[in-house]
Amino acid sequence: MEIRHPRINFEGVPAIWGADLEYVCLTNANSTTLPTLEPFMISVFNKAKQQLDPVKDAELIKDIALFCGQEAQHYRQHIRFNKIFQDGRYPRLEEMEKGFAADMKGFLAEKSLAFCLGYSEGFESTGSVFFRAWFEVLPQFRIGARDEVLRMWDWHNAEEFEHREVAFKVYMATCARGSLWKRIKYGYFYRLYLAAFALKHMFTYTMRVQRHMLDVERANMTPEAVKASEKHFKEMHKIIRKATTPGMLRLLSPFYNPAKIDPPKGMDLILERFLPGGQYGPPKRSPATQEPA
Repeated sequence: MEIRHPRINFEGVPAIWGADLEYVCLTNANSTTLPTLEPFMISVFNKAKQQLDPVKDAELIKDIALFCGQEAQHYRQHIRFNKIFQDGRYPRLEEMEKGFAADMKGFLAEKSLAFCLGYSEGFESTGSVFFRAWFEVLPQFRIGARDEVLRMWDWHNAEEFEHREVAFKVYMATCARGSLWKRIKYGYFYRLYLAAFALKHMFTYTMRVQRHMLDVERANMTPEAVKASEKHFKEMHKIIRKATTPGMLRLLSPFYNPAKIDPPKGMDLILERFLPGGQYGPPKRSPATQEPA
């Protein structure tokens, strides 16, 4: 893992940044969760870090620092990106975003650390299925899309896949260590419950946002165009379900381990572009000249 600092300028990018309206609205809806969700996970992981053994878990503690560093860059980029459609275009969006933020704040304040870690692991494990699909199955929806947006999601999804095992390792070390009973209860049943909970919670919210955005965009369409849009909406979600179902079923295995999932082809080449000196990375610094002793 590496903490990368992309150079992406969203100035002039329209709210509808691609030819596929339904997919653009879905992607924008997903983006609205991240300025809240990723700081939530950073807070949760920093709490979990206090329960780890500084010696036994030294490598995992280092992984947490890198994970949090990557997530911090993610939500900052999405704050910048989201401004392209947070301009009053969608009158109910702010209310919906505040509702989601209130949910996450409530989880952090009222739920146990095990719940918050399980929710985070559930997002990461189910999310990794969608992150892989972004590269391998969903490119058909990228046709006619702005390069700036695709660039951001390529980087984000690649890094999410890069750190896919960290949340699982932190959850297992914090919640499922110590006895066979804890391994069974928390390492399997509670993990699956919270993965399903997180997926439903996220899906319910993003579908509401996506439908609101589509309602606004369809307001000036002809009845025929609205009907075609509704048909494509259903077809798109059918394609996504078909692409992600096998990956979701793998989560049910008691031997599930995200470290064993191979990364998408070409992911390393994508991430190289965001390193210092890369096509989309910051300038590469020259080595400091050493003073003579």
